[in-house]
Amino acid sequence: MMSYALGIDCGNTAIKAALFDSHGAEIDTVAINFPTHIPKPEYTEADMDECWQLCADVIKSLIGKTNIDSLKIKAIGVSGHGNGLYLLDNKRSPLLAIKSLDNRAACEVQTIESSEGYFDLKRRNRQGVWSSQSAVLLMWLKQNSPQLYERIGQVLFCKDYINFQLTGELFTEWSDISASGLFDFEQDKVSEQLLRHYDLVDICNKLPAIVEGNRVIGGITDAASRMTGLATGTPVIAGLFDVVAGAYGSEATNLGDVSVVAGTWNINQVVTDSLPPEQVFMACKLSKQSYLAIESSTCSASNLEWLVQRFFSAQKQLEAKQGGNIFESFNRRLEDVQRQDALPIFLPYLYGTTDRTSTAANLVGIKGWHEDIHIVYAFYEGIVFAHLEHVQRLRESGYKVETISISGGASRSDYWCQLFANVLDVKVIAMNCKEIGARGVAMLALESVQIGYEPEKHPCVSQRIFAPVDDHKSYYKQRFQKYCAVRNALNTI
Repeated sequence: MMSYALGIDCGNTAIKAALFDSHGAEIDTVAINFPTHIPKPEYTEADMDECWQLCADVIKSLIGKTNIDSLKIKAIGVSGHGNGLYLLDNKRSPLLAIKSLDNRAACEVQTIESSEGYFDLKRRNRQGVWSSQSAVLLMWLKQNSPQLYERIGQVLFCKDYINFQLTGELFTEWSDISASGLFDFEQDKVSEQLLRHYDLVDICNKLPAIVEGNRVIGGITDAASRMTGLATGTPVIAGLFDVVAGAYGSEATNLGDVSVVAGTWNINQVVTDSLPPEQVFMACKLSKQSYLAIESSTCSASNLEWLVQRFFSAQKQLEAKQGGNIFESFNRRLEDVQRQDALPIFLPYLYGTTDRTSTAANLVGIKGWHEDIHIVYAFYEGIVFAHLEHVQRLRESGYKVETISISGGASRSDYWCQLFANVLDVKVIAMNCKEIGARGVAMLALESVQIGYEPEKHPCVSQRIFAPVDDHKSYYKQRFQKYCAVRNALNTI
């Protein structure tokens, strides 16, 4: 009898549930928008009750859509966006959720970076500081909202909160904690020496127990069963930071494997058996013996989402009414756009930059003959150029980047995948699976509960392969040089 695994992926912009069979084939998916609340400029928050209700809704909808007997779902894994904060009070009730696009702590970042202890901090946590980092946000709350800070009972990450609602248990795991700024890689633990740099020594006892991501932490409670339709007692594993789940789902977890996530965040990561050098943006634990060297920023497909919301909302609704999708429409129209130097250049810095400067997003070189699709092209290309900025830093740090496994919204577009191949000068592998991160945690969960189960490369999960086109290399090289020139000029303003 076929058994199934459920993967849940809670990102900054959407909550997804996906069902997989024991071979890793995706049966079906359901996704729903995860609203961001902006109570003040630079704040990006979530309603925690709403988050859980939406998660329960997508699970229940998926079970109904597939008409599966929930008893056949043998294991559940959850992944979620990293950093930000999901806080409970001392009664284990929701207190505050901050997403990882928040920028309220920009001044605190500058203060820490100019402090005497900054280089020791960066040596220990292998990422320094940035505005929506969990450690920095806790510091901001302690300094700017001390009464709320005193009410903190538990510091959780996104997927930990979902797990708590599913099981009633409080745990985190190595990938999220090691990516949060709170983890000391020098001592391989959360250390007082590191927390002292943030004035957060008192937060240590508010952190949950840290376990391996594949550990079963509990089963579905009666209350969660009523809300989701899942069977009471179904095992739930600790789960993974979503970028790590993406590596698992892409089957890119062997030494030297490179995976790219082009979604809300711009993620470019390499599996290594040694601690990544300090010049790499972030280090994250993949397992006890391996790490991910991560170059990332907010400069990815969220920029295209912004363009659609602001300027193509009517067209998006029209496409949906006709049973289509605006992004599929873009992909078709982009095939007819001729490569030429006169196309606009876009810097995808709407939510931050690739190098922590304050440069804003810019669209440069617009002419009267340009049409809307030329602007769309500039967004596509600019986002891939931002990924190239990060890939170049990985290469400069000594990592080979010759083949990438791609996931995220961009991976569903053949046009975008080919653009990645051409611009990064790599072979691109895209799985025919909508929810790669959900696949990663679902199969990890199934492996954890089924005795004798051995993960394998599953031939039933097909792939699309894209190779760089030699005739296009010089064009994209010149375009990227222009992109860099625009970026560098704006940095001086």
